[in-house]
Amino acid sequence: MRWDPSEEAVWVAARRLMGGFSVEVTPRESGKLDAVARALEPGTAVYVTHLAAVGFDRVLETVRQVRERGLRPVVHLAVRAIPDMDALDRTLGALVDEGVADLLLIAGSMRPSGGIENTLQVLESAALRRRAFTGIGVAGHPEGNPGVDPGTVDHALARKNEIAAELGLPLHVVTQFGFSPDPILRWERRMRDEGIDLPVHVGLPGLTTPAKLIRFGLSCGVGPSLAVLRKQSRGVLTLATQEYRPADTVAGLARAVAADPDSLISAVHFFPFGAVLPTAAWATAISEGRFAVAEDGGLVTDVDRGRPAREVRSRRSGSAG
Repeated sequence: MRWDPSEEAVWVAARRLMGGFSVEVTPRESGKLDAVARALEPGTAVYVTHLAAVGFDRVLETVRQVRERGLRPVVHLAVRAIPDMDALDRTLGALVDEGVADLLLIAGSMRPSGGIENTLQVLESAALRRRAFTGIGVAGHPEGNPGVDPGTVDHALARKNEIAAELGLPLHVVTQFGFSPDPILRWERRMRDEGIDLPVHVGLPGLTTPAKLIRFGLSCGVGPSLAVLRKQSRGVLTLATQEYRPADTVAGLARAVAADPDSLISAVHFFPFGAVLPTAAWATAISEGRFAVAEDGGLVTDVDRGRPAREVRSRRSGSAG
């Protein structure tokens, strides 16, 4: 029989998961970085996205700004946008020169611009191996990858797990965002049963509107957990004005991790969808222990509006476990 963790165990697990949280910004949001840096602890990982319409020089400039503010830049590389191995070598060299030690490798949705079609080619490349990156993220898809056979997706992740062991690469998985812990937990257990042992950073949406999340969720193939979001949003007319908060999802993940010490889930990554500042403040409150486990099992922080103060307890001096 599975152990039902106590409120205290859930609190500790939630703080541990959120202690290593990350958030992402686009180069177009670089003007918000001063405020973002004030909301985050020094050294927090900030992913810098590389959008198709934004030049790589702007990515490098954003990396500089992130690093200058005491934060840790993690750069998205959509490998299909890189034409060949020589270009990959130059790209990685430019990132290292800017102090980048962490990457997120994704294939990208565009057609290959040259001979690089997938992240496996990059992971096996000499250009990557001769540089000592601290962390390398690869994509995970708990609810499937649109247009790609599930068996192909699973096989690719299994091969990445093998490469990490063979080459000593510091790989971890960053999942596509979801709104419910259940598909994530089922996927994590299935990956573990298949021998994959890479740490998992669970992708969650930030504090934006449900309307925007449903639009992105449909385009990204997020299926089962959309029903949860629709139920939480209580009708179409309220979607545009509500603010979605991932408290229930984080609480569900924390409960599962507290009950299963072998879980691969080790951190949370936020996709803010334009709401980077409130997301950073909310996530930091949990990472610092400024939250409580509510009677309904969710999490309540001291930045949640309209909540009775007695529901939130401060544990600034407590241990994250």
